[in-house]
Amino acid sequence: MRPTFRLPIAVVLATLVLAVASGGCVERSTGPAPARVAELSPKLNPFVYFEDGAAVFIGVDGRAAQYIKSESIFPLGLCLANRTKRSLSFSRESFVLEDASRRQVSPVSYEEFASGYARAETDVRLSDTFLEMMQVRFGSFRFASWPLYPAKGVIATARDRVELGADQYTAFYLYFPLPVGGIHGKSFTLLVRAKEAPETFVVKFGLR
Repeated sequence: MRPTFRLPIAVVLATLVLAVASGGCVERSTGPAPARVAELSPKLNPFVYFEDGAAVFIGVDGRAAQYIKSESIFPLGLCLANRTKRSLSFSRESFVLEDASRRQVSPVSYEEFASGYARAETDVRLSDTFLEMMQVRFGSFRFASWPLYPAKGVIATARDRVELGADQYTAFYLYFPLPVGGIHGKSFTLLVRAKEAPETFVVKFGLR
């Protein structure tokens, strides 16, 4: 009778440990590479980044921000379009800005904007290209005005909330406190939440 060859138990256990360890390494390597964190959203032009999902379109315009020098707050042009069949509501608290170090800030209050920012009228003039692009893109949508930060001389009362019905969009400015290290040549992430949606919408963009 041919002798039976049996591996020692210690060898079998060692082999299993190595197999599990190797499997763990393979599983970890399938995750996103760190470099993906720095990837930006698609562009519509040198200043406008966007994400166009099944529920919401978000466009971020950094054109006015490039002129910020000594100011303590800075502007971001924003467009929101509701692609769902239900209403979506947004407020000032719907937005959070995150820098590359994952430090997060919320938009400034209207009082901070009105008392400490002098470039609002210039920002409005610099938004013309962005607004035209959004009008062309959403020509079949209804426009909803949202005077979140009305400039001086504009006959409008500041409103903290807006409700977008189905096939409706809005465009406006958000103002954030200037982060440590400034904004020029930096990348940021805008996190957006709608009251009626469980997910967080994300746009990654760079500023000149």
